Amino acid sequence: MPDVRISELPAAATPGDADLAPLVQSSGTTLETRRATVSQLRTAVLADRGAHVRDYGAVGDGVANDAPAIQAAINDLKGKGGGTLSFGPRVYRIASPVSVNGATIRFQGAGFTEGFGPGQGTWLRIDGTGFTPFSFSGDVARGSAVRDIGVTQVHGAAQDASWAPTNYDFVFRVEDCFGGVDFDNLFLANVNRGIYARNSGRLDIRRLRGQVFTTGVEIDQCYDIPRIHSVHLWPFWSGNNNVVRWQQANGDAMVFRRCDGVFIDQAFALGYRSMFRFSGSAAGNTTKFYIGQAYTDFTQYGVVIEADGTDGQIANFTHQGEIFNAGGAPLAGGVGLLVNASNTRVQAGNLRIDAVEDSAIRLYGANNRLDIFSLRCVRYNYRNNGSPAIFLGDSGGATPNAVYLGSPPLLEAGNGGPLVNTDTNGGLSAGGPAGRGARPGVTVGAPDTGLFQPFGGALSASAGGTEILRATASAIQLGAPPGGHALEVATPIGGANRLAVFGGGSGSAVSVQAQGADANIDLWVTAKGGGLLRTVAPAAGDTSSAVATTAWVRAQGYINGFGGAGAPTVTSVAGRTGDVTLTTTDIGGFATAAAAAAPVASVAGRTGAVTLTTTDIGGFAAAAAAAAPVASVAGRTGAVTLSTADIGGFATAAAAAAPVASVAGRTGAVTLTTTDIGGFATAAAAAAPVASVAGRTGAVTLTTADIGGFATAAAAASPVQSVAGRTGAITLTTVDVAGVAPLASPAFTGAPTAPTPALADNSTAIATTAWVRSQGYGAGSASLPAPVVQSQKWLSPPFTNIVGLAIPANTLLLSPLPIQEAMTLDRLGLRISTAATGNCKLGAYRWDAAGSQFTLVAGSETGVGSTAVAGMLVLTPGTAIALTQPTLLWIASTFDGTPTVMTWNAGTANGGGMQPFIGQDESGGLPSTNLLAATAGFARLARTTALTWSSGAVTLPATIAATDLTRSAASPGSPVCVARRL
Repeated sequence: MPDVRISELPAAATPGDADLAPLVQSSGTTLETRRATVSQLRTAVLADRGAHVRDYGAVGDGVANDAPAIQAAINDLKGKGGGTLSFGPRVYRIASPVSVNGATIRFQGAGFTEGFGPGQGTWLRIDGTGFTPFSFSGDVARGSAVRDIGVTQVHGAAQDASWAPTNYDFVFRVEDCFGGVDFDNLFLANVNRGIYARNSGRLDIRRLRGQVFTTGVEIDQCYDIPRIHSVHLWPFWSGNNNVVRWQQANGDAMVFRRCDGVFIDQAFALGYRSMFRFSGSAAGNTTKFYIGQAYTDFTQYGVVIEADGTDGQIANFTHQGEIFNAGGAPLAGGVGLLVNASNTRVQAGNLRIDAVEDSAIRLYGANNRLDIFSLRCVRYNYRNNGSPAIFLGDSGGATPNAVYLGSPPLLEAGNGGPLVNTDTNGGLSAGGPAGRGARPGVTVGAPDTGLFQPFGGALSASAGGTEILRATASAIQLGAPPGGHALEVATPIGGANRLAVFGGGSGSAVSVQAQGADANIDLWVTAKGGGLLRTVAPAAGDTSSAVATTAWVRAQGYINGFGGAGAPTVTSVAGRTGDVTLTTTDIGGFATAAAAAAPVASVAGRTGAVTLTTTDIGGFAAAAAAAAPVASVAGRTGAVTLSTADIGGFATAAAAAAPVASVAGRTGAVTLTTTDIGGFATAAAAAAPVASVAGRTGAVTLTTADIGGFATAAAAASPVQSVAGRTGAITLTTVDVAGVAPLASPAFTGAPTAPTPALADNSTAIATTAWVRSQGYGAGSASLPAPVVQSQKWLSPPFTNIVGLAIPANTLLLSPLPIQEAMTLDRLGLRISTAATGNCKLGAYRWDAAGSQFTLVAGSETGVGSTAVAGMLVLTPGTAIALTQPTLLWIASTFDGTPTVMTWNAGTANGGGMQPFIGQDESGGLPSTNLLAATAGFARLARTTALTWSSGAVTLPATIAATDLTRSAASPGSPVCVARRL
């Protein structure tokens, strides 16, 4: 073309990669103009400056699949040593997987418009399932990043009650990178699953926003500090109730499995099942997690720990658990902090938990410890069922769970629910260090005042740095450290009685009382050694129940007989001193009083000259008969003169005796009058002088002759000469007592009686006839016991003939079988003439009198299967049952179905249609349908004639003939009795 200036050239349209442009290049020593494509120029200009997806064919129209172009760009950058792959402000459809492996690639977008779907900026659109859109793997991928990009997925289901998200895989998977991949300023508008990382430490996620339905972030096998910062999950795409409530039932904002030291801060999530879920995997569990600041709203579980051994810290966390758009009602089963594992350790700084159905915090498992510095629970116990703010599960025999609070919790709007439940072995407490007296572990008001623990099992209190109280299991000491304390209260051994101290109001006394279970309790106040008990002396004129001190006694003027001060001593009596014998003349007014006395009207019912006999003295004969002559006095016989030495304790008593201090309140020479003798006037007025005694008056001395019948009574009261014909030291035996039976094998005569034992007695006690009757045994000539007719265990007379009997389902049939010989039972059966529908329950029972019940000795109460028509129901017990003779068994059978017995006749050989039996398999073979054949040697049947019905019970004859117990197939069967309907 001719030479023209560039300004003269026509304007170019939008350049394409294939468009040409002149390029001046050197050629040796000269310059040469050559052509170059726009693509060549861009590559040269942007060398070492990364790549753009459009350079590799990405369209960005939201329709074409741009994944292959993006993969081509990644592969190209990988060959160039990695780099930044730029995305323009377009919508790139991803319909196939994109993999970053063995290269460090940084995806750089153009930002995004925050909202419900693609707007301005860079968006990745995913509309297909069955693949992972983006994956990072291999150690060279460490350092890769995704920045400033929005992601959207297509969820076409109608947003009604059945809505669920499309089951897309995680948008980003980071696996086996062994190092960090960064995600910064990422918006997941309506994503099913967001980011998954495994075996890739130092993962860093910042400024993550969006609405994620199933899982926002999941991390496993992260051994080196993952970090998550500034997360905001909110219903950007849809706030429809059905969508958000699906998330509340199924979605987890963040899931941590094996993570070492994950840091989480500035996180918010709305509308999830859980915000932080700490689960385990084959690699282990999370340790040393740290949550800085987090808030979750409309979420069922704020923090849930499911893996044993999880531990970590929570600095500040707020949880609110309402159903989305439901007027404030909480989610069913919601909990702010749930531990459903064992051996976990969590420390929390500030927790606020709002709107939970029952408890705000729940700990299950065993050996869990939760430390909370500040706790606020609002609107817990919503159902008003008494739920506590903190529920501690009982660990059974394992180490109990424990919660420690650093400050009093703030409980609001909890319907009166308690702080913690009591039906647990777990503990809730405020803990503190042991400390010491000068610096208590728990202080109050000052650093030297509070509580401390001097040693294990003890608790002490200090005031001003000095120990003033120490409490152990055995005592409480008050006032000073042990050894210098002023008061000690010891724990009693039994604890039934105690000492109570009561204060008193103004004008009232304080009191010390003995209290307890006993009706009478002594109160001991004991000094140590020779110490004395001292108290305030009452006033000299006190006449109350006050304690009389020695000072008070002295003040009364009493004399102690040893020269002590007190009242003056008596100097004479009746004007005389020394050993004074008083007479009636010494008693003033005695003669007058005696003259005024009335004579005795009668003696022993008689008047006049009365001579008394032994019959006039009540009880004389019995006393004389019981009296025995004195053998010796003071160890001596014969005429004995006693001295003071013969009287035990005389010297001590004499030494303790004190002289009379006063007589009738007077001292000195005292003359007594009748007024000085209390009650004298009344007694004298009532007394009458005896007119005569034994026919004599004056000073009368009575002799034995004056007592009528004395000689006869004395002669009758002679000492026993011998016992049982023997003298000396005699030991009596039963043979010395006429008619007494020996203790061993006594032979009773007449009609002896004995106490009747209790109905259930099963000992060596004598069985009286009343006891035997109470057991319900048959009367008359019965030689074997019949079962007692118990309440709801009634019997009816046996059938004698059955024709076409339809047996109702669950009707119990009883047949009595007397066993007259010892045998070992190993077979139990029922022969029927029609097929039985369903199972037959079959058992052999014996009456247990001690337990007042029927006892199963063989068979099954759960049922055995039936066989063919006219067949045999046979039960083989697992263990042979040894039966002693004689005994009476009851064969009980019921059917689940309703079989019909065609015929049954007591007089017919084999009994016809229904025959219960027992036996032992003497042939050694298994039972068969022809079990009753004479050659089988199996059946033992009782004839009907061997049993009779009388008075509501089965009665047995005195003897049972050999033909009544037979092995013959030609023998009639046992009678059938119908018992109660089950």
